[in-house]
Amino acid sequence: MTDSAVIVGAGVIGLATAYRLARDGLDVTVVDAARSEAGASAHNAGWVVPIMSAPVPAPGMIGTALKWMGRRESPLSVRLSPRPEHVRFMTGMLRYSNAKDFQHGLEALTTLNQRTVELFDAYEKDGVPFEYHRTGQLMVFHTRKAMQGYQAAAEEVGRIGHTAVQLSGDELRDLEPALGAHVQMGLQCPQERHVDPVSLLQGLTERCTELGVRFLFDSPVTAIRHRGPVVTSVVAGGRELAADVFVLAAGVSTGVLARQAGFRLPIQPGKGYGFDDATGAVTLRHSVYLGEAKVAVTPLADRVRFAGTMEFGSTGTGVDRHRLRGIVRSAHEYLPALPANAQPPGWAGLRPMTPDGLPVIGPLPGKDNVLVASGHCMLGVTLAPVTAEVISAQIKGGRQESPVTRMARPFDPRRFASGRTRTAAHS
Repeated sequence: MTDSAVIVGAGVIGLATAYRLARDGLDVTVVDAARSEAGASAHNAGWVVPIMSAPVPAPGMIGTALKWMGRRESPLSVRLSPRPEHVRFMTGMLRYSNAKDFQHGLEALTTLNQRTVELFDAYEKDGVPFEYHRTGQLMVFHTRKAMQGYQAAAEEVGRIGHTAVQLSGDELRDLEPALGAHVQMGLQCPQERHVDPVSLLQGLTERCTELGVRFLFDSPVTAIRHRGPVVTSVVAGGRELAADVFVLAAGVSTGVLARQAGFRLPIQPGKGYGFDDATGAVTLRHSVYLGEAKVAVTPLADRVRFAGTMEFGSTGTGVDRHRLRGIVRSAHEYLPALPANAQPPGWAGLRPMTPDGLPVIGPLPGKDNVLVASGHCMLGVTLAPVTAEVISAQIKGGRQESPVTRMARPFDPRRFASGRTRTAAHS
């Protein structure tokens, strides 16, 4: 019987999991090396967007990256790095950038997203306090060619009720007058939502505390102790914490933790940048995706958030002003009221990326009582509640499958196992 859990990571995935397990009646402790507001869970667009379920590795992605290689302000950048894990990761991503694997990932993520909106609505009904908007999303483009790829992916997501309606540039400007004349066409996605990610973190922390969850911040995990296939405790912040089950939900640090527990996970950082504009220069009602620029724009109660870029090969959170300037200039092309020479203070966050673009959710091979919930790429906020549902079902059911755990098969950590490890995990 499972009575207690230690969750490593107080980002949105860790908090959603803590909330779900506490509601299941478990005694839950959350540990984190920093504060939940310090990482990528706070520094993101805050989108709840099943409509954007496509995995990052896609046909043509590598060619696009090579084309943009010399441009410091481009939406996608791959920095050269001699680190073996980076080389292995990029090689793996190249291998998955094909039509068959892309379609497999799109179908798996779409299925996982079936209850996403329902679960966010349930947060609100249960009294989790957070800023939550139901106004839908617009994807806007300068050219039809750029729109077609997103339109094709949206057709798959339509089977779970998330639709995309094509609109002309004028129809889009009727909905959002701030859009400039260069916007020629786009997609209206009425079922999508957005949140203030900082408020979501704070709200989940508050509700978890009410449910009896304990938090240990500024407490990095320095050791994972085990007896054979069973982890007995973790040492965090100088304290030894025992539990019946352990969940690794530490974002980009999950790979290091998994290695400490005896299994190698190929989770690497994908660096994103952003800034908040509180000047009122741009007024929007919907969240807006600036298609060719790959910039997310999120209207919040007291500011408008701009987020974008994907940079592989960087491990720190320092802000490259060139890349931040690229977001400003690109956004100005779609939203001319935003000054093209604006120099806002920005931030950077490290998204936990996987080579196949799919999250890692499930039991860690070789360990009977360790589960992983990480690698959500650019869908961490979107997939947080359903990831928690999967972890809850896996803990309750053990080796018995349920509809929820069956849905999570494509995200099993065993897909990254070597032949020998995979055989042991199945035995």
